Parts: sequence; structure tokens; C-alpha cells
Amino acid sequence: MKRLVTLFSVLIVAIWYISSLALPTTAVAQTAQKDRLVLMKTIGGNMKKLKMAGDTETMATSAKIIIETAKKLSGKGLWPKGSHGGETRAKEEIWQDMGDFMAKLKATKNAAVNLLKVSMGGNLGDAKNAFGAMGRTCGGCHKLYRIPKF
Repeated sequence: MKRLVTLFSVLIVAIWYISSLALPTTAVAQTAQKDRLVLMKTIGGNMKKLKMAGDTETMATSAKIIIETAKKLSGKGLWPKGSHGGETRAKEEIWQDMGDFMAKLKATKNAAVNLLKVSMGGNLGDAKNAFGAMGRTCGGCHKLYRIPKF
């Protein structure tokens, strides 16, 4: 009897763990999730380039990439219901308040547009300040809609 209770307990924990992974439910959702992940990594890679940039030309190039990537991310086809979970850090709250999430994504794009304009002016200090403002915009979204790294 004790073995049966132990086995049952292990089974319950295993089911709970597997259900917490909540993989996307359809091929469309899985494709959207993969596409979003690639786009988010593109933004992240360019944020790293911006942080290390020593000239405004490099900053302008990364800002352009972030603008175009943010436009792609705001496509509704990339956020179908049921496309959360799996191996991303996107919180389910995105789908619960898609309007706010899209507004924050637009704010990030607008901050990148500002960074591009400032970078085109050629003043590295001003461009770094615009980058800092853009980083705060990104961070505001991460606090609400991204699961922290473990």
C-alpha cells in the first residue's frame, strides 16, 4: 500500500510538471512562437551591439534593424491564442492584455526611431542617451511580460 501511495504521488508530480510546460497547441501557434523568438533574439543582439557601440553609424544601423524587427513583431499573426508556453520566456499575461503589450512594443519602436534620428546627428553622447531611454522602454515591457532567467 505504501508503494502505491508513493507511486501515485510521483505520478501526480510528473503530471503537474508536464502540464506546467504548456506547449503551444497547434502548428500555427508553434510556428508563431518560433518566429517571435527569432525576432526577439534579433532585437536582443542589436541591443548588445548598441551597448558596445563606439560610433553613431553603428548605432544607426542597429536602430534601423530594431525598428524593422519591432514592426514585424507587432503583426497579429505572430501572437495567436495558445502560442504561449514552451521554451520561451513570454508570460501568459501578454495574451491577457494584448493591447497594453502592443502599446509597449510600439513605444519600443518609437524609441528606436528616436535613437536613429539622434544617431544620424553624429553626437555619440546624445545617441548613448537615446539608447538608454530605449533600454528603459524595453525593460518596462520585460518586467510585465517576460519570465526572468533562472
